[in-house]
Order: sequence, then C-alpha cells, then structure tokens
Amino acid sequence: MSSVNQQISQILLDASSPDAETRKIADAKLKEWEHTPNFYPTLLEMTFDSSIDIHARSLSIIYMKNGIEKYWRKSSPCCLPQEEKSRIRQTILKTFEEENNALARQLAVALAKIGRIDFPNDWPDLIEIVLQATKMYDIEPNPKNRLISYRGLTLLNQIIKALSSSRISRKINIIAPELLSNTVSQFINNVNQFITKFSENSSDETDIRYHLEFSLYALKCIRKIIVFGYNYNNITADSDPIKFLNILLEYMTKLLAIYQTLKEPSPYIEMLLKIIKGCGKVFLNIQTYNPVQFTLMGRCPEIVSWYWDKINTYDRKTCNSDYEVIIVQGMELITHLVKNPDLTPTSRAEAEQNKDLKAIDNILKNVIFIPQFVEALSEVLIFKYLSFSENELSNWEFSPETFVCDEDTPSCESQLRICAETLFLNLFSTHSEVITPKILVYIQQASEITDKASKDDILLKDAIYSTIGLGANNFNEIINFDSWFLNNLLQEGLNKSPNFIIIRRRISWLISKWIGVKISKEIRPKIYELLISLLVPEEDLVVRLTAINAVHSCVDDWEFELDSYLPYNETIIDLCLRLIFETTEFDCKIKIINCLSVIVERMGTKVVVCAEKIINILPQLWDSSGEDQFTFKSSIIVILTKLVVSLRQDSMKIYNITIPIIKKCLNTSTKKDYYFFIEDILELWQAIIQNATECTSELLSLFQPLLTLYDYGSTLLTVLKITESYVLLAPDIIFQQHGIDLYNRLSEVIDHPKPEIVKHTVRIIDYSVQICNRNQCLSSIIEVITNTLVFEKMLETIIKEKGYCRAIVDYLSVFARIMLCDVNIFVNLMKHFGQKCEPPQDSILKPMIQTYVDRIDTIGHPKVRKLVGLALSNILPILNQDTIDQLQGIFVVMSDILTEILESGKKDILVNWQDDTVEPEEESLDTIRRKELEKNDPISNINIFDFFKSKLSELESNAGGPQSFNNLILSHMDQMIVYQVQKLIQ
Repeated sequence: MSSVNQQISQILLDASSPDAETRKIADAKLKEWEHTPNFYPTLLEMTFDSSIDIHARSLSIIYMKNGIEKYWRKSSPCCLPQEEKSRIRQTILKTFEEENNALARQLAVALAKIGRIDFPNDWPDLIEIVLQATKMYDIEPNPKNRLISYRGLTLLNQIIKALSSSRISRKINIIAPELLSNTVSQFINNVNQFITKFSENSSDETDIRYHLEFSLYALKCIRKIIVFGYNYNNITADSDPIKFLNILLEYMTKLLAIYQTLKEPSPYIEMLLKIIKGCGKVFLNIQTYNPVQFTLMGRCPEIVSWYWDKINTYDRKTCNSDYEVIIVQGMELITHLVKNPDLTPTSRAEAEQNKDLKAIDNILKNVIFIPQFVEALSEVLIFKYLSFSENELSNWEFSPETFVCDEDTPSCESQLRICAETLFLNLFSTHSEVITPKILVYIQQASEITDKASKDDILLKDAIYSTIGLGANNFNEIINFDSWFLNNLLQEGLNKSPNFIIIRRRISWLISKWIGVKISKEIRPKIYELLISLLVPEEDLVVRLTAINAVHSCVDDWEFELDSYLPYNETIIDLCLRLIFETTEFDCKIKIINCLSVIVERMGTKVVVCAEKIINILPQLWDSSGEDQFTFKSSIIVILTKLVVSLRQDSMKIYNITIPIIKKCLNTSTKKDYYFFIEDILELWQAIIQNATECTSELLSLFQPLLTLYDYGSTLLTVLKITESYVLLAPDIIFQQHGIDLYNRLSEVIDHPKPEIVKHTVRIIDYSVQICNRNQCLSSIIEVITNTLVFEKMLETIIKEKGYCRAIVDYLSVFARIMLCDVNIFVNLMKHFGQKCEPPQDSILKPMIQTYVDRIDTIGHPKVRKLVGLALSNILPILNQDTIDQLQGIFVVMSDILTEILESGKKDILVNWQDDTVEPEEESLDTIRRKELEKNDPISNINIFDFFKSKLSELESNAGGPQSFNNLILSHMDQMIVYQVQKLIQ
C-alpha cells in the first residue's frame, strides 16, 4: 500500500471515529482533498486493494459514491475531468471479480449512478459489457465465471433501477427489448436447471443455490424492464412482455409445487419463496402501472383463478406462516380488480366509446366476478381469514396493550387479516346484491352461537360481526342496528363469560363503527351503560381499551347530546382515569387521554364538575413519561388546552400546572422539546391568555420569551395572535415594560410577504393606538413606535409601491387611525418622517393625503373605508397649504363614501368587526375584551355625515367664515364636486 493510500485510509477511518474532534479534522481534510486531482480515482482503486483495512475500503467506496452525486454531472460546479472519469469507468469494472459481497453492493450502486448519467452518450458499451458478463458462466462454467455472471446480474439490476427513473425513462425504452431477451433467457435457463437438478436429487447444493440466486436477480431485472421499459399503449398479445407474462404463471406453479414438498431445514426454502413472491410482484406491478393492459391480458382470469385456488386451500393452522405472503399478494391482486378507478369509465360516453373499458367490463362481470365466485370468495374470507389467528390471540393474551396498538397500526402478524378485510369491503361495496343475502343468513347463524360454543365457533361469530362493522355504510338500510343491539348485542355484551371476551371486544368495536352511521338517540343511554360495564377493572384489558375507542366515537359523534350523556360522565371519567394508570404502553395512555380530551371539549363549561379529577393526574403523567415521549406529552398539552377553554376564567387556578409546562418546553436548553411541542404549546398559551382575567406575574413572565418566537416563521401567525391578546389584557404593563422590545419585533415582520402576518401585525398596532387614545396616552405609544422601524417601513412601502398591494391598505388604516385619534400627532409624524426623506422635506402630509385619494378604490372593507373617511374629515380644520391643495381630492373621497351609504338605504355604516376564528358560542374573556374595544371605537359610534359636516364647519370658521371660505377655497375647486358634497350633507 502506497504512502498516499495509507494516508487517505487513515483519514477515512478518522472520519468515522467516535471522537468528535478527530472527525472534525478528518472531515475538513477530506473536503480539501475533494478538489485534488485524481482523488476519486484513487479512492476507487483503494476499494479493490485487499491489503487495506476492509472498513477503510468500505468507507472509500461510500465517499466516492457521494462524490459521483456531487461532481460527475457536466453541470456540476467542480465537474471531474474526463481523464479521471475514464479512469474510474475502467477501474470500476473490476466489480465483476470482487469477492466481498458488501463491497460489491456498494460498487454496483456507484456504477449504476455513473451509468444513469453517462449511458449511452459517454459510456455506450456499458450494457453490452454487463450483458456479456452475465453469460460468462454459461459459456465456460467455473467458479470464477460464476462469480462474474452473478455480479453481472446484480449490476444489471442496479443499472436498470437507475435507468428506470421517470425523468430519463427513454434510456431504458431504447434497450428494453435487448435487456428483456437476455434476462428472460437467464431466468428460464436457471429455473429449468434448478428444476432438473432438484428432480435428479443433485448433491451439488452450492450450484443449485446459485441457479436460484441467478433466477431471482434475473426476475428482479425482468420486473423493472417490463414495468418501466415499454409503452403499453402499443403492446400486442404477441409482444415479448406479454409472452413472458403468459409463461410466468407456469413457472410459478412448478416452483410452488417444489416449495410445498420441502421441509425445514431445506437450504432452498427461503430462496424459492423469494422467487415465487417475485413472480407475484411482477403481476402486481404490471397491474399497478398498467391496469388496463393487465386486465386485458389473455391469462388474467387464469392468474386470478390460480391465486383463488391458493386462497381457498390455504390452511392457517398447518401451513408455514411464510407462505402467507403469496395469499396476501393474491388478495391484493383481486382487490385491485374489484375496485380500480382506472378500470371504471368516468362517464356514460366513455363507457360507450372506450373499447378497452367495455372489454374489461365484460371480463370482470362475465368471466372473473361471476356470482358463484363472488359468493365463494366472500364466504372463504369470512370463515377463514377475518377471524383472529393463533398468533394474534397469543399476542392478545401475553401482550394485550401491544395487541390493541397493532389493531390501530397493523403489524406483519395481522397483515393477512387486514388484506382480507380490505378485499371483503371492496367486494361487498361492488357486489352487495350477491353478498347481502348470505351475510343475513350468517348473522342468524351467529346469533345461535352462545358462550358455551367451541373456540372456533366463537371466532367465527366474531368474524361475522366484523363484516357488519366493515360494511356499516352499506348495511345501514338493511340492518336495524337499534333492534339488533337491544335484542342481541346488549345481552351478549353484558355476558361476562370468559369465552365471550372476544365478542365483548367486538361489540365495542361495532359501536365505534356504527355510531356515526345509524344509531338512534334513544338507545344511546343503553350504549353508555354497556360501555361502562366493559370499562370496569374486572374486565379484560383489550376489551377495556376497545371500549375507550367506543366512548371516544360516541362522544365525538355529530349527533352527540350532552344531556343524555351527563348522568354517565362521572363514572366514565373515573374508569378512564383508573385505566390510564393500569396501562404501561404510552400509545394506550394516549388513547385514553385523547378520549378524555373529547369529553372535556364536548362538555364545555359543564366540565367544571369533574375537571379537578383530570387536572390532578396530569402532572404525575407528565413526570412519569420519559424525555422522548413527545407524542404522549403532546396529548397532555392538548387536554390542558381544552380544559383551559372549558374552564374559562377558572383556568387561572391551574396556572401552577400550565405555565411551568410552557416554560419547560420553551427552555433553550431543551430546544428539541420546543420544536416538537411548539404548535400545541402555542394553542395552550393562546387559550390561557384569552381566558385570563388579569395579567398575573406568571403570565407576564412569559411575554419576553414570546418575543423570541418571532424568529420562527412556521408559527409566527399564532405568536402574533397571542401578542394581540396580551395587548388587550394588560396594555399598560406591556407598553411600559416591553414596549420598545415589542415594536422592534413587530418592525421585523411588518413587511412580511404573507398578507395574513401583516394583517395581524397591523391589528396589534391599531389596538395599541385605540387603547392608548382611550387612556389618554397616545403620544407616549406613538413615540415608542416612532423609535423603531415600524412607521418608517410602512411609509416607505406606501410611497414607493405604485401597484396594488394588500399590505398598503393595512398600513393606511393605521395612519388613518392616528389621524382620527389626534390630528396634531399625525401632522407632526408627517413632518418627522418628511425630514428623514432624501432629500429632506418639511412634511409628507400632502403626498400622504394624495395616497388616500388615489387608493380609496382599492380599500374594500366598509370598516376601513369609514375609518379613512372619518380621518380625512378630521384633518379638514388643519388649515395649511397641504390640506387646502388636497381638499378637492378629500371631497371626492367623501362623496364616494357618503353616496355608498345613501345607496345602501342606511343613515351610516356602523361596522362591527368580528374575528372569523372565534366561534359565536366561544365567549372567552378575550372575545369580550375585543367587543368592548369595538363598542367604544369611533367607527361604531360616530355618524360620518354629522362628523364630516361638523369638521367642514370648523374649516369654514378657520377660513374666516362662509364668504371667505367660498372665495379663498371653494371657488378654486371643481364646482360639480363641491355641489355633490353640499347636496350629500344637507
């Protein structure tokens, strides 16, 4: 090993060192070497150098593979020179003889990445080289050539995978026929060799295994070529892909027959099953990407029949569970035929004109899904696959909480049953006329199965009941659930026999499925009584947790009635709280907390009677969870939020719980907590501030951390809403202690590109002006805002932006508010910012008024239009040249606004602003504070006609009386405009 290779090898090992400082130094060195000539060719050569540590060789190919991604394309900023690329292409072909499988896999991926970019222009013979390698063992059988051929197939698989990407699919289209011919030949030859040698009881186990591995990789290649390499709109029955699909079923049959004769520990079982599964994946992939062509394929009915035979004859008790993958594939294939939008015409015209869809409709209705088959398939699904397997029942017994969690997120153990449920549901929705009569018979049979029946019969009863839940939407006009519940399910649910545990659990599950479909209000009390009996501590844990789901569904239902539920509420909550401490899985605890959250939400203010019980357990639950139980903690935050909303002002009593949680999540030393909880924490925070009667020291202590959250764009809107509520709750404290900090943060977002952000930022400023004007301290808050960039940024946009801009309307409303509250402060502001202009001006009052005149038509909201009208009226008595020059424009604006009011048939527009995010029934204290502010808003109290008339009189008086006003001002204006205004105010 050369000294250079030795040095690179050591740096690569250092880059994977557990010591952070060592890694940092090594990474910096590797970064430096990336642009050194021949660095990547050297890395590749090191990979093939057996004298180098294997770990370093592995790291070298990984680093080189990453380098290909960054520097191989010609468009890359530091593209590798052509000489280095040629050297790499030549060297990487040594992969064919690489004996280490792990290195060979990484090399294959690297070669495929190069091929994806360079083939066919810069590496035209790549495919030819690889195909030649796959044939080496056939030409001259020996160990060396066997390895070359095997590596050739694995390389081909990776190359085809790379070339099959959608952006460059044309590359594989060009070579698909040649690739398919070679890979099909490899598959057929190797499968036939395996069958022959296996039949002859050959003792060369290694050779037989290689035939199986060759077959598997050839099949993987074929699947990708057939799916991505052909345009199926031009495929005919005698084309190569269809020919292969037609013979594939025969090979599946032969290989499955051999598989069924093998017993553990046969060395061929695993590989054979992979090949059979691979054959199924070919059919499933074709069906997924080309459903029309698959269905029209001549052997489609035969493929369905083949899988149906396996589904029908499979014995879950005696057969190898690994074999289930074939059954699952069969169910998936039939499911995609039963209900597939690609096989269904979207209109009557398409149904009549599309020949392919007409042919498919005939195949599906008259060849595949004939009534006898539908009936038989549904029966097999119910009697064999919808019931719990022994593995699932064992899981129920020994790990009940895991069993419940798996029902929500199915594991591999329940995959077969879940597939069966999906198939049955689709089959029933499309062939209900065939299946319904049978189901009704099964229900009658199930009603006769008592707790004295055998385990198999009880499992069958459970499976039949599951069909009623799965098809609830289809059965709602056929089955009277109320009657069935009262006459059968209620008694069975109250039957405490150990044999009926499965049925009691299923009845809870049925209630969850039917509650939103068709259960009358009259029987809901009986349902609550039953669920209480299923939640008692003596009951099986799976039954209790399933009953929790049922309670959740009942309370969360659209037709839920609080009055009928209230008598049972305390008992249900007590049982839920007890259960939460008896479970150990956090997913189950979350399920219970979510149920309690829904109850709290639906009870509203009446939750106060039981809130203390729930609140008392939450700190204990929070502390008992680990640091990484984010979802569990998030569910606690959610229920706290709902408790705060329901308790209204009484929520201040639980600040000792809520505020420490907020502080903990915002702690800079636990930033990961913040990122995970941020949305839930902000909702809790918003609920707290909106329902507070006063700004306590605890609440005030959160305001400074709130300002730091302005840096996080994803939650900025909620942060602004919380800031609004703080300003409404305690304006004096906020402005005195945090005014400068607050407006500095607002100045950073006042010109935000999102209109919603600007809207709420402006609303905070508007509230500030209104409140301070009411408290007679307007000049103080204006001084604070002026010392930040808020006004400066707003004015810059107003003056410079010529086109329509939603933000300008919001900005103009703020200055109109100041103009209305105190015209002298507004005039002084215009002088202040005029002097900051380039070049400096005495005032920008005149261009500001002109902006209102020019943009009045872009202001659509009646409230803002009235605000502008009042503001412009208020500035009229300021008799200076700027206002006199703009008087005609002001008259035009006022004429438009007053005319609109008269045309609406009203004496004035007294606009009441409502926050769309607040539901009418949610009368939080924050809503009351907003309404109070709105009630005292001049917009809601001042008659704009009278106000304009009075201000016009002041202007007339200031001008020296009517005669002087007319001679000096009105005579120089458009008399038609003057006439319109005079007429409007009379």
